Amino acid sequence: MFNYSKYEKAPLIQTKNIQSPKNGQIFYYNASDNIKIRVGIWSPIITKKNKTARGTILLQQGHNEFIEKYFEVIQEFLDRGFYVICFDWRGQGMSGRMIKDKNKAFIKSFDLHDGDLNEVLTNIIKPFFPKPLIGIGHSMGGCLMLSAFHDHKNEFDLGVLSAPMLGFKNEKFLRSISSVMNFFKNDSDYLIGSSPNMGIEANFENNDLTTDSYRYKRTQELISKQPSLRLWGVTNAFAKAINERFKIIRRKGWAEEINLKILVFNNTKDRVVDASKINSIAERLVNKKIIIFSNTEHEIFMEQDIYRKRMWAEIDQLLSKNL
Repeated sequence: MFNYSKYEKAPLIQTKNIQSPKNGQIFYYNASDNIKIRVGIWSPIITKKNKTARGTILLQQGHNEFIEKYFEVIQEFLDRGFYVICFDWRGQGMSGRMIKDKNKAFIKSFDLHDGDLNEVLTNIIKPFFPKPLIGIGHSMGGCLMLSAFHDHKNEFDLGVLSAPMLGFKNEKFLRSISSVMNFFKNDSDYLIGSSPNMGIEANFENNDLTTDSYRYKRTQELISKQPSLRLWGVTNAFAKAINERFKIIRRKGWAEEINLKILVFNNTKDRVVDASKINSIAERLVNKKIIIFSNTEHEIFMEQDIYRKRMWAEIDQLLSKNL
């Protein structure tokens, strides 16, 4: 049994419109370099009908997201009989930062994210939580989860990727700007052209994340209550780290080495990531199913019920057929 008392309790933000599911524990896990990683673990309710858990979900957020945003999704997986584990990536949410300015998205290499995920797998999930293990990642979390599927071939039993960050439409521009900045800017400076919001969130009408006004405003309420949950903009170092990870994922034969059964959700109208680049990588996966949405924005988990119903039908089919 996992001993929560060994770890420092971590804060959790709730509002009237979004509450944490029951049976949850939030704590800080100290990574090998002493960066605090905020981890959340929720246990399913065991009943006479469901005497044991169906397995464990590792649910990983995208760039500039945080655990609280996924309370609804966590509850939905709990209702299906799974343990749910998630953590804020280092440098965002309420995990530790690597530079003094806590408002900047900064990381030198995605290898650090890989290392944190590996530590959670090795020290928390594998010894204490039941198989099967299903890895789920959205956007940046999808990119990193795909890397985990490649690097931990025997750990995961199924995978789900939501609009995984596998490319952008303006990559050439980003690479050029990042290269130029190497000569007269620091790694910790905001990337030129990235338009940091300085803490001012976009209103619903101008957002590129979801067409669901309630779920969007619900997230904004969390940020209003705890502004440090959100970052203001990306740094040059962050952009370079993304480019380096893209180079790895796009190597010849890399994607083909992943044999895991993976469900991929892609949004043709996505304005955050490039749907065509997602598709080109996903098509190389040996054992995939690609589901295309044509009327949604970037965050299918935060979309309108009509789209989420289709999403859940696909996830439930994946789980029922393979577990």
